[in-house]
Amino acid sequence: MKFWLIALSGWLAMTAILASAQSEDVGYQMATVVSIEKVPANAQHPENAGRYKISMRLGDTVYSCNGDGGPAVFIDWSPGKQFPAKLDGKVLLVRGPGGQVVNLDVTGKKAVK
Repeated sequence: MKFWLIALSGWLAMTAILASAQSEDVGYQMATVVSIEKVPANAQHPENAGRYKISMRLGDTVYSCNGDGGPAVFIDWSPGKQFPAKLDGKVLLVRGPGGQVVNLDVTGKKAVK
């Protein structure tokens, strides 16, 4: 009897873990990098160091975005690559290749035909 109780509680725990892992990706869909460009830093605007201009296609819309982060964040990003993403107001949440979520500030959008 004790064995079955332990086995049942273990099974319930595993089911709960799997269910929560699947619910994290709710709302995410595949987005494609259209273009990515590092904004050059200069003496007048040192805050631009580590800033990128990125265009992402999500469904039938291309979003123009700004993203901040070091080269390690965007090293595997190139045109044509796809990442899971979802729109949250004026922020595009993109799950990068390492699993980290990158917040991209949406500056504009354009419908594609």
